[in-house]
Parts: sequence; C-alpha cells; structure tokens
Amino acid sequence: MKGWTKETVRRHTKWLYSVDVDRLDGFGYALTLTLRDCPETSDAFHRVRRTFFDRTARMFTSRTHWVIEWQRRGVPHIHMALYFERELTAREKFDLVQHWVEVCEPYGATHSAQYLLPITGPSGWLQYLSKHAARGAAHYQRAGKPSGWEKTGRLWGHQGVWPVDEPMRFDVPRGAYFRYRRMVRAWRIADARAEKDPDTRRRRIKSARGMLRCNDRPLSEVRGISEWIDQATLLGFLALLADQGYAVQQIAD
Repeated sequence: MKGWTKETVRRHTKWLYSVDVDRLDGFGYALTLTLRDCPETSDAFHRVRRTFFDRTARMFTSRTHWVIEWQRRGVPHIHMALYFERELTAREKFDLVQHWVEVCEPYGATHSAQYLLPITGPSGWLQYLSKHAARGAAHYQRAGKPSGWEKTGRLWGHQGVWPVDEPMRFDVPRGAYFRYRRMVRAWRIADARAEKDPDTRRRRIKSARGMLRCNDRPLSEVRGISEWIDQATLLGFLALLADQGYAVQQIAD
C-alpha cells in the first residue's frame, strides 16, 4: 500500500460505523503514540508496531483498533483504542505507554509526548469514532507518505472481538434526503444545547448550525451528513419521512 486512498478511507469508515456501541463492554483507552524521528522504512515502523502489540497482548487486551497517520513534519504516529476486561491501575497505564517508549527508543520516543485518555461508555467511543471517521484521504494527516518510504504498508486494523452489525441501507427520494439532512441538523442543535460545559456547548451549537452551509451548489446538494446517529433515532427519522408521504424503501444486499 502506498498511502491512504479513497477506497481505504471508505472501508475504514464503514467498519467504524458498523460497531455496535451498546455492546461494547470492558474498559477502553484512547492512545496517541508518537515518535521524534521517522523510521527509515515502513517495514521498520511496522516492526515496532507489532512488537508493541505483542506487549499489549500480554496485558490481556480484549480488542484493539489502530490507525496510522502522519504529523505535519512527515513522521508517522498511531491513534489507537485498546479495551481491557477491567480498569487499569495508574501504574498499568504508565506501563502501557512505557511499552511504546521502550520499543521506539531508537526513534526518540519519550513518555511525555504520548497521550492516553479513557473511553468512557458509548459517548467516549463516539467521540473517538467522529474524529477518525471524518478524515478523508486528502486530510493532511493522511496525504502522501513519509519522505524516503517506498510504501506505507497497512494503515489501519482491528484485533479481538468487536460487536458489529451490518449497516442497513435505504433508498429515499431526493426531496426526502434534503428533509432528512435538515432533521439531523435540528437534532444536532438540540443535542448540543443539552451540553453542560458552556464553551463546549457554544462550539457544538455553532458547528451544528453550519453543518449544511456550502458555497458550491452542486457539491452542497450531494454532501453527506458525516454524523453518528443511533439506530433508534435514525429509524425514527425514516418513519417520520414515510408518514410525511415520502417513499422510503430498505435495500436488501
């Protein structure tokens, strides 16, 4: 593989959206793992990645998801979700990051440059999902590959048991699609107004209100939602569209 492509992004996003959030059990942690120096080849980088995974497996991880992207200076880093059957102690969290620092010692990894945050329930996974599902192949962290690399190798993957459901597909008329987008915007604004933190609430409301703004009319008409919506709410929107007289038809694969 020679970098992120539209097809790679499509497969990755499809998998992310297939995860059944309500069935995610255990204790999750989101990590961003960085290097100071760029490994000379993708093979060298993937060797340290696999060594790190071997170490985390000995900590009894139940599932793992990982994504490789590039910093602005062209050095790779990894975003990762790790789940465990129990909550990690402070020492175990330190050791988890230290494993990366040790296997990446030749590339100048330091403990203070790594980031670890808990994934708290469904909302924590959805925050993680929204970050990684929204980036396309043209995003600066996914464009090209590090200088000197002939290839990038695999750029994302998952291990362990992930609860997934096949996505449902529906066919709706053009007018219904526009109506659906406005319903999603209203839903986002209402959800943002329930945010307790005032600064976060302000940012979320501003983002929700502007989600459909686009100066390019042809592009605006085909722009997708790119927003996670739980199944019950989505089906409720479709039922409302059907009640309003739109032809809503589920497509069987």
